[in-house]
Amino acid sequence: MGFAGQLFDKKGEGNFTQENLSKIQKGERNVITTESNKEPIAVNKNLSKDSAATDGTPKSSAPLRYPYAKIDEHDDYMRLEIVAFTPPGLVRAEDSLRLRTSDEIAKKDINYTILLPVPQGVQDTRSADWGMSEMGPLGALAASAAAEGLETDGSLASMAGATLSELSSQFQALTDPANRSTTSNLLTGGISALVANAITGGNAETGDTIARQTGLRINKNQQLLFQGVTGREFGFTWDIVPRNKKEAEQVKAIIRIFKQSMAPQRGGAATVKGLFLKSPDIFYLTYMKGKEQHPFLNAFKPCAMTGCNVNYTGSGNYSTYYDGNPIHLNLSLNFSELTPIFREDYLSEAAGNGVGY
Repeated sequence: MGFAGQLFDKKGEGNFTQENLSKIQKGERNVITTESNKEPIAVNKNLSKDSAATDGTPKSSAPLRYPYAKIDEHDDYMRLEIVAFTPPGLVRAEDSLRLRTSDEIAKKDINYTILLPVPQGVQDTRSADWGMSEMGPLGALAASAAAEGLETDGSLASMAGATLSELSSQFQALTDPANRSTTSNLLTGGISALVANAITGGNAETGDTIARQTGLRINKNQQLLFQGVTGREFGFTWDIVPRNKKEAEQVKAIIRIFKQSMAPQRGGAATVKGLFLKSPDIFYLTYMKGKEQHPFLNAFKPCAMTGCNVNYTGSGNYSTYYDGNPIHLNLSLNFSELTPIFREDYLSEAAGNGVGY
């Protein structure tokens, strides 16, 4: 189950009452407010204009959350931790010839922790990049002969001798009396294509000419082969309806932190007076159940936020409380994982006890 608190505020405790909901549905922009919600709360003090000139992102030890409600051990939610990006460098991974990746750098110095409900449409998708590979007959013959030679024990001279011997036996097979007629027709078709191109300046396909001559097609030795790894992308959407002043202030702070953390930095010592741009912060996403990682849902590798979209008219009409806080918002965030997923990652502690990555 997720956490949401009570559906409506009690009279005198907040703005999200049944009476105000009726006004919103009728298209009215003004809602009845309570005096108890006119007192501002201290949220997001570090996000002043002065913070733009500092190095890195200001920090906050207290988690920001929506809904602004207590979480118990049975509640499901998403935790987003914002951390300054640490370049992986050109350091080799331990006991390996490969380079270290971002997911192998320990998480430290968390700038912000944000707690949100489990988003709409929870899903994860994996893919693998496979592609069709082709090798022509001459290339196949040469590769086969070279492989035969390399498997020969002895010196380089003996390997070269074995390679030439294999090539010789393969060409002898082509000139075998049983194959001589087919080979002759193949040569005739190939030479005909070359002559036609030379006379007309055209671009006759040799394979097509051979097929007309013999009814045969050159075997391209096609084989589906693994091409490489692919990364994962995630899109999340939340429907946000602040029920009172406190929740509205929390939502405002959360949105501002998201937008600030995904932006690069051009000021401060790290950028050499603006000569360079400092990378935006990165995000550690975790599905949670109470205080523990969710026992079923997928895990995430460190992510970069690639998109943040806020619709301040979630119901289609512009409606706000007396202080200007929108009554209904839609928040959409897009993330891309910094590194691909490998088989060994499923054995790591970060993969959790659920479905893994």
